[in-house]
Amino acid sequence: MSDNAPAAAPPSQAADPPPAAPQNKDNRRGGPRGKKRTDYGRNAYRRNKDENHASKRFKRDDAGEQTAAAPDVPEGEKEERKPKRKVAVLMSYCGTGYKGMQLNPPFKTIEGDLFEAFVKAGAISKANSDDPKKSSLVRCARTDKGVHAAGNVISLKLIIEDPEVVQKINSHLPPSIRIWDIQRTTGNFSSYQLCDSRKYEYLMPSYTLLPPHPSSFLAKAIKRYAELENDVEELNKRQADVLDWWPQVTEKVYTELTPEFSREEIDNALASLSTDWDDASPRPNSNRNADEPPPPNPEADAAETNETNGRTVELAKRIRQIHLREKKAYRISPSRLEQTRTAFAMYVGTSHFHNYTVDKTYHDKSCKRFIMSFVVADPIVINGVEWLACRVHGQSFMMHQIRKMVGMAMMVVRAGCDVRRIGETMGNVKVSIGKAPSLGLHLEYPIFNHYNNVLAPKNEREKIDFEKFRTEIDAFKKEYIYDKIFDEEEKMHTFTNFVNFLDSYRNSTYLYLTSAGLKALETGQAAGDAAEAAEDSESEAAPSGDEQG
Repeated sequence: MSDNAPAAAPPSQAADPPPAAPQNKDNRRGGPRGKKRTDYGRNAYRRNKDENHASKRFKRDDAGEQTAAAPDVPEGEKEERKPKRKVAVLMSYCGTGYKGMQLNPPFKTIEGDLFEAFVKAGAISKANSDDPKKSSLVRCARTDKGVHAAGNVISLKLIIEDPEVVQKINSHLPPSIRIWDIQRTTGNFSSYQLCDSRKYEYLMPSYTLLPPHPSSFLAKAIKRYAELENDVEELNKRQADVLDWWPQVTEKVYTELTPEFSREEIDNALASLSTDWDDASPRPNSNRNADEPPPPNPEADAAETNETNGRTVELAKRIRQIHLREKKAYRISPSRLEQTRTAFAMYVGTSHFHNYTVDKTYHDKSCKRFIMSFVVADPIVINGVEWLACRVHGQSFMMHQIRKMVGMAMMVVRAGCDVRRIGETMGNVKVSIGKAPSLGLHLEYPIFNHYNNVLAPKNEREKIDFEKFRTEIDAFKKEYIYDKIFDEEEKMHTFTNFVNFLDSYRNSTYLYLTSAGLKALETGQAAGDAAEAAEDSESEAAPSGDEQG
């Protein structure tokens, strides 16, 4: 108090009560009616309010550092609070049996198992166990259902005081999910935002590049439109190395089965094979998903179409076994391998991939993606089957994008279509593209060049590098990714079912793969009707024997 300020009068000497405070704006902001307002200035009032609010949310530790206050927990149930650190988790996993990477209760997902293991190992406190957002969980790449990862990264806040935290987390995970390392990162690290690019690999049998069976809807449409567009000669050039493949297989069918079955019986069985997938395929205007086949059924035979004739059923089954045997024995020619590489190279660069995902249009800017490379390695033979490894490197990918890129390139090659058709799908046109099976796809690893070369050294953090664990990762890939792919295809014939489904899809949906190109889609239903009419007329005039296929 200032020395010159007058002394306050005792209450007993107060002559008159003080006048009521005016109801101005400042007073109304002071508090409830009848409650005395502290005489703060505007800035002082707000500052005091913020400090009071912060004091409820934070407390200070022994060193004077401010930390988050623990939530109210009943006495006796409070757990020791341990510091959380921002980290990058390097891992591999097999996607078989999981509904993708991202948490999606109540479905089984990779992140669901990971988060449960974090909690059990003490890397996440019980107070934060009910919501991954409390741990700032961010994934580098969100893989789809059934897709594997030889290397993936998530970033979040974990308790990593225990030097054996990695081993403890792995002890609560199935062998098909492995954590290789947990690395301290910068405080604002995001595995999604700081990822420069990603590398994926897709494995497919080389026999998926064989042309459609001559009796299928697509094969007959390809032949018919080639004649209408005067493109027969060019089509034969593109298919020169496989023109005789199906006739030769049919000749083997006759040679092996004629002693036991008559030629007429074999012809009827061959005809029944062409209807197996027709029954599962939609007719025009059907609402069935055209992107992928129904669940595979390797034991399916002609029983549904001819249950009473057991001999025909058995014959059809024997023919199908011969077809599968010959497909496995197929080895891609150098010219077809080069054609395949040219098709995949069409994706390189910046393009509109609106047709390669779901619910996107040409004008959606998010569909513009940059592909750095898409290469096809030399074939390898595993368990008697030739496989091709297709490796793509891009900045980022949309849902189903890689599988549809593979599906499109696969169909272009096997249909004998000009590879420039791939570029046409990037334009302002809507086309349906078959989604290749998830079985063959896995994430190789994400790349963090900017973080590793700039941010990590600057902040004295370790680089994110999977090469340190190359031996362990390669062993994991062989056991839980490659062997799974090879074994499942051997048992389920997933790729065979996929191409058979597309070949027998009785609709104009895939007629853009013919010599008519995209204009086959412009005619819509008429194109599908014309192709079906051509198929019917051809089947009536087709002679028996090799030419019928």
